[in-house]
Amino acid sequence: MKIASMEYKNGISNLLNSKFDENEVVVKKYENFEDIILEDDLSEFDLILVDMTHTRCIELIQYIKQTTNIPVIYLTDRYKKSPYEAKIDDKDFVIHSYSRDEFVKFTLKKVEEINNSKIISFGFCSIEVDNGIFRIGNDILNLTKSEISLCTILIKKMNRPVSKEIIVKEMAKMGIETTDRSVREHVRKIRKEFKKVKLEPIKTIRGQGYSWVMESCDVGK
Repeated sequence: MKIASMEYKNGISNLLNSKFDENEVVVKKYENFEDIILEDDLSEFDLILVDMTHTRCIELIQYIKQTTNIPVIYLTDRYKKSPYEAKIDDKDFVIHSYSRDEFVKFTLKKVEEINNSKIISFGFCSIEVDNGIFRIGNDILNLTKSEISLCTILIKKMNRPVSKEIIVKEMAKMGIETTDRSVREHVRKIRKEFKKVKLEPIKTIRGQGYSWVMESCDVGK
């Protein structure tokens, strides 16, 4: 998993890098507010940590909530929430920590939770693999578990062609029996659902198979 850490003075990135293998958790450290705002695509991150002065912290969280559905854990220099701050907090996506010990505790807990879950997030899209749910913002696409599994196979090899034969083998590993013909039908149905929200995530690569070409799931772009 990948974590973005906007650090005021805490060094949480050093703690995470020492605790987890780099193949398991990668932390990108930001020291300037503008640097994280100017990132082309925050959707590559699974978690965002924010430790900075109160006003800037709330500004950054507001920006993150408006542009992604990535969970945020934050620590500020205030202990009493403002009315606005109370509105942006929730148990899953914006977590307010009141002390540095709590910040570390919540962060480690969230890292473990994300690593153990089967949720793929990018931009405004999220896939709950176990529950068979593909969300775009607050909307849930009408896709079967087989179709969602096919999406996850293509997403893991994003921008690379995947043959129907490989898709059949990968789906078999997931306990889903399918054929070349049914793969074509699954792709047709997936495209039909995404067309409703004006997105085209799958491209046919002649002689090679299919490629997932949508790196960010932002409706209306």
